[in-house]
Amino acid sequence: MLNVHFSWGCAVLAALLGACAPEALPATAVERTPLTAAVMPGPAPRGRDASSASASNDACAHCHVEIAAEWLHSFHARSQRDEAYQRAFALEPLPFCQGCHAPETNAFQPVPELAADLGVGCVTCHVTNDHVLAVARSTPGAPAPHALTRSAEFASTGACASCHEFAFPDVALRGSPELMQATVAEHGRSGRRGSPCASCHMPSVGEGQARHRSHAFPGGHDASFVKSGLSVSAERDAEGHVHVHLTPTRIGHAFPTGDLFRRLEVSAEAVGSDYQVVGGARRYLTRHWTEERKASSVVRRVAHDDRPLDAPLEVDLELETSLTGLPVAWRVAYQRVEHPRSESEQDSVLEGEIEIASGTLPPLSKGVSSHVHP
Repeated sequence: MLNVHFSWGCAVLAALLGACAPEALPATAVERTPLTAAVMPGPAPRGRDASSASASNDACAHCHVEIAAEWLHSFHARSQRDEAYQRAFALEPLPFCQGCHAPETNAFQPVPELAADLGVGCVTCHVTNDHVLAVARSTPGAPAPHALTRSAEFASTGACASCHEFAFPDVALRGSPELMQATVAEHGRSGRRGSPCASCHMPSVGEGQARHRSHAFPGGHDASFVKSGLSVSAERDAEGHVHVHLTPTRIGHAFPTGDLFRRLEVSAEAVGSDYQVVGGARRYLTRHWTEERKASSVVRRVAHDDRPLDAPLEVDLELETSLTGLPVAWRVAYQRVEHPRSESEQDSVLEGEIEIASGTLPPLSKGVSSHVHP
């Protein structure tokens, strides 16, 4: 929500950043280019309390109205309020989770309402220490109403890395760190490693002087955004196989990435004359986990990872040859797994899914194959 208490917010922002109210702006705002790398955004602690952070954020929203409205409807803004996160946190209430989901408060204490409402706010990413961070630019623009630190790193993956790549917190049990989320490392192995996260997740919007990077942060809940990441086709042969071809189109990391259990479900089902499913096959593309018992704890490790990354992938689903004369319905879906209820991946509880592509392959005669683009 935007609670704009402008005079109070600007006073706090002035104290925090050395800024001043619009009516008292200097003729030229100060722009600082740091001699050393600026501190990039990251999880708590931030060195400020939720009250001052909220007030400063209101001051940002007062001037940057369009950007604030985009952020308001993003998952950054509701990082702490998100119901799926709250259910997951109830199962594993670890402080390091709150460090990123409620970064404007003490991660080891209950989250105050102001910090929960703010989530990952404007100040979380743009204000570190006493600097207001902005990206470097090649041409001069209108002066800002407060001091700015322009940083090339802020336009790179470094601005996102601290919250979108991190190790399991149980390193003492493991002996060495292992990544719980590895999006930045995946990006470094992809053909798009030269493109920053913002090139996809903060597309340019608006026209003329109003053109800016969107702060809606599309991701795994945005159907059109998810669907744009893969090109899919399917075919079958007389041997009873369905071949589903997945080609990443503009993804700079494995797909899906982020959360431990997100996955692609690739399935095919033969349909009988009474429209009942009479046979099928299913495969999940994900990080497949194994569990090790350590004292009173369970340590998860990646057994294997078959997510598509930067190269076409063919998934081969095998049906019984007796089903050759029946049509086959196939689909590819992006699934957000809330909880792996058992060792069987089919038992997992889903928080939601997005169907990326689907279709029906007609019945086959012996020696004939069929191919379908959705």
